[in-house]
Amino acid sequence: MRRLSPRGRGEFVRGPFVSPGRKVLPMSDPEPGPPPVPSDGHHVEDTAAVSPSPTSGGWRLSGFWRYVLRRALLVPAQLVFVLLILYLAINVPADYAAGPPTGLLGYVQGFYQVVVNDFTGNWGTTNLQLAGYVTYKVPWTHIYAYYIPPSIQIAVFALPIAAALAYPVSMLAGWSRRPGLDAPARFLTLTGALLPVFVIGTLVMNAVFFSYLGYFGDIPSQGLIPSIGWFIDHGGYPSWFLDNFITRPTGFPLIDALIHHAWGIAMISLTKTLLQALVVAVAYVAIFFRHARSVVRSVSEEPYIVGARARGISERTLLWRHAAKRVTPSFFLIFALTIPEYLGVQFAVEAAFVDQAGFGFLTFTSLTQGNLAPLDALVFLLAILVLVWAFVVDIVAIRLDPRGVASR
Repeated sequence: MRRLSPRGRGEFVRGPFVSPGRKVLPMSDPEPGPPPVPSDGHHVEDTAAVSPSPTSGGWRLSGFWRYVLRRALLVPAQLVFVLLILYLAINVPADYAAGPPTGLLGYVQGFYQVVVNDFTGNWGTTNLQLAGYVTYKVPWTHIYAYYIPPSIQIAVFALPIAAALAYPVSMLAGWSRRPGLDAPARFLTLTGALLPVFVIGTLVMNAVFFSYLGYFGDIPSQGLIPSIGWFIDHGGYPSWFLDNFITRPTGFPLIDALIHHAWGIAMISLTKTLLQALVVAVAYVAIFFRHARSVVRSVSEEPYIVGARARGISERTLLWRHAAKRVTPSFFLIFALTIPEYLGVQFAVEAAFVDQAGFGFLTFTSLTQGNLAPLDALVFLLAILVLVWAFVVDIVAIRLDPRGVASR
């Protein structure tokens, strides 16, 4: 609309001409909706958990928290489905051999009892022989409490080593077009994926056997503590050992050795832990690399990366500053999806190194002896770990890349 300026010259201004004293009304009310998300996937404002509804005057959850609620409600349903598979695979054959239940109602009641027992910790008892001749009835909850700390000790070292190996190798191999870097990485990871983890652990153990024996006077197997021969040469087992392979008070061999100032045992426990953690990390990187490399390769071909390269931005900046932010949520999701493979890798390494106080050795001996009783509750615990971890990683990935909320 044309309006005269104070100098008398006409100029065009935007907006409606408003007479003095008249109230300005908006052209149209904006449609309610979530705050805009930039195209690069980063928040400009932290979205609140709830926002006022302009129509009803109440409060409603934002898109992110609605997704979190739906995802949290899905975890119990997934867990019950896992228990159903376990019941059909383990309990039904055993019950049918002892005496088939009377009709479909008997199977339903049996499954209900299994669910109640798993959630309440009523996992039964087993015979535990101590000192070679005394047998005790011990609940499986106590057995699992003995076996959890050594497996956690390996995972605490294996996961950072795996991340330190997998992240740069996947980024460089997926980004580079040079066959001198991509081809060897694919060859090594494919070889590691094809070889059984048990074989890799055995090969590594045999490779370091004589050097380890000459330096520590010990063998690299027999768990995360020194072997029986080492204790015999050093005056026997200390008082803080239970049944020759369980340590007290925490159950973590390295921590308990440090608490009791047993520096020789602590050094051997640390060395064995690092050795097994390195084998676990290398074997898991072979699995992780196959998924992560393709993600980096697809990001390197996106239009904004191609345009930035055309403007002269260095490849190092594009890779470690721009592409790294883009692939981090995908890397989290890949790790969440491959966590069962990671657990299988660690259990196989524990069995190869004869970790008598590890879950891998417990699973291996149960399968070889045909005793499936400990596997029911063990798989239940692992299912909780996998589902909760997948839930947490999924939420973290959504926070890092909020564009995924709309698609989910």
